[in-house]
Amino acid sequence: MEKLVADALRLLFANDGFLLEADVAERAIAARLATYMSAHFRDHQVDVEYNRHGLVPKEVGLPESCRGGGRKRIFPDVIVHQRGHDDENLLVIQIKKETNREPRECDRAVIEAMKREFRYRRGLLIDLPAGPGATGRDTKLEWL
Repeated sequence: MEKLVADALRLLFANDGFLLEADVAERAIAARLATYMSAHFRDHQVDVEYNRHGLVPKEVGLPESCRGGGRKRIFPDVIVHQRGHDDENLLVIQIKKETNREPRECDRAVIEAMKREFRYRRGLLIDLPAGPGATGRDTKLEWL
C-alpha cells in the first residue's frame, strides 16, 4: 500500500505541483490525490470527504482536546473502501499542508477512531509542502 500511495503522490507533484506552489485548499489537493490513487485500487472506491456510514452521517468518538471531545461528525480527507459496508475499508488519509498551523493530534485521533470504529486497516497522515518552492521539498508521511 505504501508504494501505491507513493506513486500517487509522485503523480500529484509531477502533474499538479501548481496546486502545492499556489497553496490551494487541502480539499483541492485531496481530490487530485484521490484521482491518482483510484487507478491503483480498482476493486475499491477512493472518495474525498465521504461523510456517511451506510446512510447516516459518519461520527467517531474523539478526545476532549479535539473540538470538545465526544461523538463528532467527520469528513475524512481521502478514504479507500467499498461503499455500504465495513468489510473492505482499506485506508483513511488525513492531509495537512505545512502552511496549516493546526496541531496534528486531532487528525491522528480521527484516523485512529476510523480504524477502531469502522475497521480501516491503515491510516496515513500526510504533511504536504505548500507555497513557493513546495515541489522541491519533502512530504512527511506518518503511517498509523
